[in-house]
Amino acid sequence: MKKKAIATAAISISLAASMALSAVGCVMEDDPSSKVNPAAPENTYTYDMPEDYNRTYYEVFVRSFADGDGDGIGDLRGLIDNLDYLNDGDDSTTDDLGITGLWMMPINQSPSYHKYDVEDYYDIDDEYGDLGDFDELVRECDKRGIWLQMDLVLNHTSSKHPWFKELIADARAGIDPANSNAMQRYNVVKQNVRPGEKWYTVSGTTNYYYLGNFSSDMPDLNLSNPEVREEIKHIVDFWLERGIRSFRLDAVPWAMENAVVYGANAEFWTWFNDYCNEKGKEVYGKRYPGLNRYCYNVGEALTYDNSIVEEFFESGMSNFNFSLGYNRETGYVGVVNNWSNTGGVGLANNIKTIQQGVLAKDENAILSNLITNHDIDRFSGFLNDDPVKMKAVASLYMLSPGNCYVYYGEEIGAKGVGNDPSKRLPFNWGDGSDRIVTVNPPSVDYTGEQIHGTWKSQNSDPKSILTYYRQVIQIRNRFPEISHGVITPYGIDNGGKLVPLSDTNTPQALIAANEANKTVTAYELTYGERKILIVHNLVEGGAVQLDTSAFANYKLEASLSADGGKVELSGSTLKMDKATVAVLKA
Repeated sequence: MKKKAIATAAISISLAASMALSAVGCVMEDDPSSKVNPAAPENTYTYDMPEDYNRTYYEVFVRSFADGDGDGIGDLRGLIDNLDYLNDGDDSTTDDLGITGLWMMPINQSPSYHKYDVEDYYDIDDEYGDLGDFDELVRECDKRGIWLQMDLVLNHTSSKHPWFKELIADARAGIDPANSNAMQRYNVVKQNVRPGEKWYTVSGTTNYYYLGNFSSDMPDLNLSNPEVREEIKHIVDFWLERGIRSFRLDAVPWAMENAVVYGANAEFWTWFNDYCNEKGKEVYGKRYPGLNRYCYNVGEALTYDNSIVEEFFESGMSNFNFSLGYNRETGYVGVVNNWSNTGGVGLANNIKTIQQGVLAKDENAILSNLITNHDIDRFSGFLNDDPVKMKAVASLYMLSPGNCYVYYGEEIGAKGVGNDPSKRLPFNWGDGSDRIVTVNPPSVDYTGEQIHGTWKSQNSDPKSILTYYRQVIQIRNRFPEISHGVITPYGIDNGGKLVPLSDTNTPQALIAANEANKTVTAYELTYGERKILIVHNLVEGGAVQLDTSAFANYKLEASLSADGGKVELSGSTLKMDKATVAVLKA
């Protein structure tokens, strides 16, 4: 997100223009190094992009992304070699995704394929490379303006962690848990009856039990223990000093209690985020003066209950908004599939309610938006494998306020359902190169086909899912109002005029007045003195004609089409075919 002069206008394209571009530039589909320009901008617009934690993130499972050493398994070398796909560092090109933040699923030494059971917090897993590879990754990301976010698993360790091995030795020696530093680091009891379902017998004993909320191979740490907290500080220091900018935090509701509640978790997560900010300021404060936070972490509370998620913002972290993700009733997928009772206008209102809620907890809060991640079935199936719907969902969540998180492969319509390994299949490059990951995660049970094509087949196709993702992200990265803005939802009255939501203009009232509110999502985003209006005409409706007289000084700066439709602004009349997006700015 460098300060730069960037292009903003007319991001819609035609097949003919793209074919002409290919002919002139001799762009060949089977040449992975070819430079395509699928969304060639026509005009330029100068904007200073803030250097802060509001970013376009890409979640990558390193093991399944790109192979750099020829063993068939993804690694850091493969990630480094393919960073240009995410962001080539050249503002004049449009064939990279435009990613400015990279969330890596766990990369620490671990005995499992997924690496959420850490054996050594200070090293890189042997499958992925070493610390030298990591340092090179940091340097290459810095060149491209990509801020690295690292998955940090604090709820539990691996059962092969040295601390847990000490625990086993003390238990086998018959030491009482109260007298064992090793057992005090975890949650251990000595008694004749098993305490509960998630308690496991310490190997080699009959009456020692430890807590493992997720697995017997993942013993829960005692995060109230001062020694454990001191070690956590050392871990944070190590990675921030090495170039990490923030952490994605796993299983935040289970830090101190065994239920999805904030409660006793509040003290720990507030302590942790305060320390990360303190250390982050020490590391990055001189380079980036004036940030609201210097380590803006994001947690995962996997629930649709916004009241629970909002509470975790009090600790100073962000949290993923699952209620807006793949939720059938209230989220992006539900609206595109026409499942929602309150329609497109209701979605805009839901975003407002959530944003207001988190800002009330933390005035510097940033929403974290996603459709799916590594724990959730790939989103193609939610949408009946309809590429037009997939594009519509993408533009909804990536043009919403806050950060967005693209799950690797999502941008080419990757499929994968069933057990966790099936949701983490290798990225489908399809170009026959050495970077292709050939080894699936173990125990994959998904037997379906990748019906939406490969990176290669989509790369130069102006109608592809990949091209659309590039276009959406280009718009998102040009206008800081999108990521930074405060939302004001709009609906359509019975005369076709855009009107703000109010106590009387509720989603239900507006739908009763005009059925178009079911399939149109409209909202203004305000960032300082800058404003932008975004209107989505979704897939299930028809063409609409809207009166934008409330935005008399606004011009059509960009448009998107998921299905070949058109967007036109004539005076105050905005005409939109179905499956289109209009971006208007003062």
